[in-house]
Amino acid sequence: MNVNPMFQNSAHRDVLGAPIPDTESSQRGLLEELKNRGRSAVGGKAWPDAQLLYEKAIQVVDALDSSATPNERAILHSNLSLVLAKMGKFKEAKTSAQQATEVDRTYVKGWWRLGQAMSSLKDFEGAVEAMEKAMLLDPNNKALTKELNKLREEAANAANKMEEDEKENGPKTEPAPPRSEIYKPKPNTAKPNTTATATTATTSKPTGSTSSTTTPMAVDEDDKNLFSKSDQVRGYKIVNGKKTSYFHNELSEEAKQLIGDIAPKKIDPASAAPAPAATGDKSSWNHAGTWEERDVTGWAKESLQQFLLKATYTFPASSPAPGAIARIESVKKIDGHASFATVRSKKKYIYEFAVTGVEWTLDLPDGNIDAVKGKLNFPDIDGTCELGEGYDVTNFEITAIEEQSLRPVVDRFVHRSGLRDALHQAIDDWVRHFREKY
Repeated sequence: MNVNPMFQNSAHRDVLGAPIPDTESSQRGLLEELKNRGRSAVGGKAWPDAQLLYEKAIQVVDALDSSATPNERAILHSNLSLVLAKMGKFKEAKTSAQQATEVDRTYVKGWWRLGQAMSSLKDFEGAVEAMEKAMLLDPNNKALTKELNKLREEAANAANKMEEDEKENGPKTEPAPPRSEIYKPKPNTAKPNTTATATTATTSKPTGSTSSTTTPMAVDEDDKNLFSKSDQVRGYKIVNGKKTSYFHNELSEEAKQLIGDIAPKKIDPASAAPAPAATGDKSSWNHAGTWEERDVTGWAKESLQQFLLKATYTFPASSPAPGAIARIESVKKIDGHASFATVRSKKKYIYEFAVTGVEWTLDLPDGNIDAVKGKLNFPDIDGTCELGEGYDVTNFEITAIEEQSLRPVVDRFVHRSGLRDALHQAIDDWVRHFREKY
């Protein structure tokens, strides 16, 4: 397999240099491998590797055509934007974030990444606009609210500073010079030869000699139909009637006998050795032995569920329902996978889960009122979410409520804070537990 030189030093050159398969099942297999390694690279802050892995993953998902969902494409572009921003490539990060919002305009994190990239480029007005679009999709997201307020303040400060600078120094732009000045020909004045006098005695040559720097390279008559005028300077020659570089090396007959036939030969697919299957903790793509991975999805799903079920929140005495307890009653479904990998003796932790049907209950201290019930989802729990940053909550709803006046209380202490914060903390604690255990 011909490996791109830029992959040579990467621990992931086996997948980065692998051709995109023809069948959808094989494409999906390669895509999952790239996504796993991309998340691991992000977790290990190996940004150049992460960039290459996500770029290759986007190529694979593009090959899937209609079978890839808009959200699936948007997540890859958003993750690539994150990686590029971490590398200081803010223009490229902005482009990737824009692609994420174009393929799925409902993906909150795509707008978030776009706002961050534009903020880094000092385009605070554009950043505010991107964050406002994210807020429309998730109006109760505290992290978004905090970031948006910060960007609005920075935009106002930037505008005030520009106004002050213009008052003090005038507009920064200057009128263009007249067209006649731009295209006025410049006099061709020869530079004085300051060394001619001092060097005449030592550098003079016999009359009629020509300097080697001005003599054109000799070209055979037979070469005129093969070479352009510039080719003569670049150093080409004719070998066996064909134009080639002067670096071309012709082997002697003796050397050919010692080396033997080195011409490329077509490989018979029937006789080619099959790719080794995955064994033990090794990935099936890891033929070079640079990547060791172990799947722990079963353990991860079970332990994540346990951490979520432990999340509770007791309403404070200052709240409208002091002493009420919000808790998680059940978790219906956890989709995704988790694994840990060893790359050059360093551990990488890889996980991506979508949790749906998280059913919560609000037990009220007043026994005359039935408990309030509802549910919510966490669609995006993965290694690109930094601890303490929070997680997207979607499809929040109240499924049972007797006293309608409790709705504002539920929205504040279950949906926007309180129990929601407790769930975020539970997920962060699970991530720490994952890293400690393995």
